[in-house]
Amino acid sequence: MKLAATYQDIRLMAPDDAMLSFFKSPFAAHETGSAVDIAYGDFGEGAHSPVDGVVVDIREFDTPTPFKDRDFKEYLTAIRCGEFVVKILHVKPSVEIGDRVRCGEEFGTFIKSGYFYFWNFSHLHVEVRMPDDYLRASNNMPLDIPVGAVSSSKDGRRDGTSDAFEFSGEVVFSDERYALIDCPDISRGGDLNGYSANGYLLDGFIPSGDHALHRFGLIGNGDTELPFETFRSIGNSHMVHSSGVDLKVFDEKNHRLPVGGASFIMFFGNPLIKLIPTRYGEYLPQCGEQVCVQIKIKKHT
Repeated sequence: MKLAATYQDIRLMAPDDAMLSFFKSPFAAHETGSAVDIAYGDFGEGAHSPVDGVVVDIREFDTPTPFKDRDFKEYLTAIRCGEFVVKILHVKPSVEIGDRVRCGEEFGTFIKSGYFYFWNFSHLHVEVRMPDDYLRASNNMPLDIPVGAVSSSKDGRRDGTSDAFEFSGEVVFSDERYALIDCPDISRGGDLNGYSANGYLLDGFIPSGDHALHRFGLIGNGDTELPFETFRSIGNSHMVHSSGVDLKVFDEKNHRLPVGGASFIMFFGNPLIKLIPTRYGEYLPQCGEQVCVQIKIKKHT
C-alpha cells in the first residue's frame, strides 16, 4: 500500500497498482480538493480499506438513473479513525457496523451506481469528515496531495515558446467506453506518475467541447509559471476552467479525431491517458494506432 493523501494525522492508503484523481469528478467535495478517487480492480471485485478504523455507519440509497430495469444502489461506509470519520462511496460493504477494519483489508466490492459515467473505472471515493458531518455532499477539509516537485524530460511542449502541450503515444486498449494511450513522456512527482504541463501534473477530464465536468487540476510544488489561467488554488493544486483550453486529438497523419475528451489520472505505475468517445460506442482509435493529444491555451478575441 502507498500513500494517496493525508488530512492532519489521517493517512489514506492505496494499492501499489492504483490510479488517483482529485479533480476528475463533479462531486461537490472534488470542487474543494477534499476527496480522492482511488481506482483499481474492476466492478464486482474486492475493494480494500484505505485506513485502520471501526465501521460506525453504513447507508444504502438510490441514485438517479434513466434505466428503470437497473439497480443503481449506492453505499456510504463511514469508518471512525481517531477524531475523524473516513467516508467511502462506490463500494458495497461486506462488513457491519461495529467491525474493525485494517488498512489493505477487503471490506466490500466495487459497484457502479447512477453517479458513474460510462467511461469511469471502478474506484473508491474517499473523504475525511467530522464525526457529526459526513452525510452531506459538500466538504471543505482539503486533502494534502503527496506530489512534490515534478520532473519531466519533455513536459509536453513542442518547443520553448509554444502555447500548446502535446502527448503522443500508442493506443494499448480500446472498446466502446474508452481508449488508453501509452505515451513515453512520463512525468514524476514523487511516487505518483502522470503527464505534466510546465512542471505540474495534469489531473482530471478535459472535454473537446461543452461538458458538465467544467474544470481540471494542476498538481505539484512547481517553481515555474502555471501554464494555464487558474481560478482556485488549494495547497499544491490549482484548478483550471476547461473552457480556457482547447483539447484536440490527432492521428499519425495529423487528421483530427472526433473524440469527446481526454482524462488525465495519476498512477503509482506506468501512466496512461484515457480517450473518451463523443457517445458510448462511437468512434475511438484502435489498438496499435498512434495518436497525439494536444492541449492549447485559447486565445481571447
